[in-house]
Amino acid sequence: MFSIGIDIGSYSIKVAKVRSSGKSYELVHYSEYPLSQDPNKDNQIETIEILRDVHSKIWEEGTQYVVGAHQFEVSIRRREFPFRERHKILKSLPFELEDDIPFSAENSIFDAKITHYTGNTAHLLACACPKEHLVQILKRVGDGGIQPDIVSVDGLALANLFEEWREAPWEYAESTQPLPEASTSDVIISIGHKTSTALVIKDGYLLDLRLVDFGGKDIAEAISARYSMHYLEALKELRKKAFILTNNDGATREQIALSEVIKASIDPLAQKLRLALLDMQSRYNIEYRQAILIGGVSQLRNLGPYLTQKLELSTNRLGKLDFVPQLDFASSPNSEVSFVTAIGLAIEGVKRAKNPSINLLKGEYAKQNQSLRFFWDKWGYATKMIAASFVLLTIWGSLRVDFSQSNAEVAYDLLRTQAKTILGSKRPNDREINGFIREQEQKLQMKEMIESLQGINSTLDILKQISALAPNSKKPTGLNVRVFNVNSDTVNIVGEASRVEIINKIQDAIKSVAVKGQIQTMPPTIKTTPGYKSFSYTFKVNRNSGGK
Repeated sequence: MFSIGIDIGSYSIKVAKVRSSGKSYELVHYSEYPLSQDPNKDNQIETIEILRDVHSKIWEEGTQYVVGAHQFEVSIRRREFPFRERHKILKSLPFELEDDIPFSAENSIFDAKITHYTGNTAHLLACACPKEHLVQILKRVGDGGIQPDIVSVDGLALANLFEEWREAPWEYAESTQPLPEASTSDVIISIGHKTSTALVIKDGYLLDLRLVDFGGKDIAEAISARYSMHYLEALKELRKKAFILTNNDGATREQIALSEVIKASIDPLAQKLRLALLDMQSRYNIEYRQAILIGGVSQLRNLGPYLTQKLELSTNRLGKLDFVPQLDFASSPNSEVSFVTAIGLAIEGVKRAKNPSINLLKGEYAKQNQSLRFFWDKWGYATKMIAASFVLLTIWGSLRVDFSQSNAEVAYDLLRTQAKTILGSKRPNDREINGFIREQEQKLQMKEMIESLQGINSTLDILKQISALAPNSKKPTGLNVRVFNVNSDTVNIVGEASRVEIINKIQDAIKSVAVKGQIQTMPPTIKTTPGYKSFSYTFKVNRNSGGK
């Protein structure tokens, strides 16, 4: 089974393909497609073309597509339910979150990720996504020729690389200890192009997450403003040359200035992260062990040491995806770190029922209804026109039958009236009418035959044509015609001549009269006069008047 995760970001589109076989999983493909960062360009068409290219290259039979809703498009809340049944939890979510989400519950899609159990209590991360965001996602990928099987959430999918998603949710025994000891947890900080996400991983499951409105775009804009360069040039500088100095010893003035610009742009991120981490620390009674940086901006040199100072927490960039030991990673570590969200989305497509994936395709947006909905969106107008045309053709066909029957009855009455006039009968029957018609047909045939006979050449006419072309009979020519027979259109002529030249002349005369100039030589049937040579020819003629 294959699962393709597609992470549609604002800087690039990342694609990862995972194959599952039994209990083993393998990353078989990942690729990145950069998007234009020109503020004057709309990336919509570019995104559609990339998705079509992806579908044509890596899709195969039995493959699932998984796309993610951006974290800022989904509202996530931690909740507890006094029962463990997932279907009951999903039914209760709209009522439980009604007063706690910033949009209408009637126009939202709900799902839940159960993280752990305490006795019969289910602890979960509930998510609500407005339908308008889901429609935009489906339209975007649908225009690219892709019909997703799962629409998950970027932040929740990202956690797949750091939690035990292959196992059922974590089980805790019920405890009566009034003040439980603080447990250690890891913080995953994903810094993207426009936004960043902080995830807290505790005991191998996602405890909570926070969205921070900061990304690499903010650093590029700071560089662009400081050095009065175009935004696209600032992005190139950020990717290739940007760095943070841990100390200024031995650095040039330009290097120090660039480092200070980047530090000043990152300080808001550090401040927001610090507040978010303190909030989750006090809420869940946890202690942080380390922070791990992922995402494209995490490759900024010395970003980890700088955030370590600001957050007062050991912060390092992720070097390799050792958190997923059952996935086979054989490519460069730097590339792997950039594809964590796409890989996490692909993992959503291979999850088991004991720990199901987040899927916003529910109700009217469920996959079994998608093809019909997309078909209607695309071909609805044409379908209406075809239906209207079918109704009109049906009505016209029914009316045509009525008109035909009516016309047939009128024609029949007129023919009956004409028959009365011709036959002189008040009520002529079918036998009398058919007899009259046969009589008229016979007369017509006889007339045609007589007209054709009037134009037929007689036997003497044919003989006259040949005689006119033959040698002059008034002079002694040495030519004797013994037999001249005409049977229908076939003529047989037998004779003798004193010289061969005369025979050739008579033969030329016959050819000019014969159909297509074709004659057949036959064995002579007469006794030849001494000194003469006999000849016998058979040929066909056109008996019509003036014909050849």
